[in-house]
Amino acid sequence: MTCHKCGNQLFVNDQYCSKCGERVKPIASQHESTVINDEQQPSKGKSPILALILSALVVGLGQLYAGQGLKGIVLFGVWVLATIATVGMATFVIWIINLIDAYRIAKKVNQGKHVEEWEFF
Repeated sequence: MTCHKCGNQLFVNDQYCSKCGERVKPIASQHESTVINDEQQPSKGKSPILALILSALVVGLGQLYAGQGLKGIVLFGVWVLATIATVGMATFVIWIINLIDAYRIAKKVNQGKHVEEWEFF
């Protein structure tokens, strides 16, 4: 059994994680196995701040980092085309939307929520 917050190895009777102090969720069944499988690693979250920084550097890069690869590539392409078509006037608007989206999507991923490939915010 592992901590749902930090992935620390727990004992069956632990009420709090010894690493992060998070309260351990009660076991649903008394018959749950106490053997810990080393292959079951907790999924690592994505840092919303890092996603924001990456998207600030290159439009779509934060989405790539958060696991929305195709969306990130398309966002970059739309940004380039809009910049050319509007002589740079749409650049700032798309850049801000890109920053907000990257931050919020990474936050959802970090919380363990399912995020679709084309989901925004």
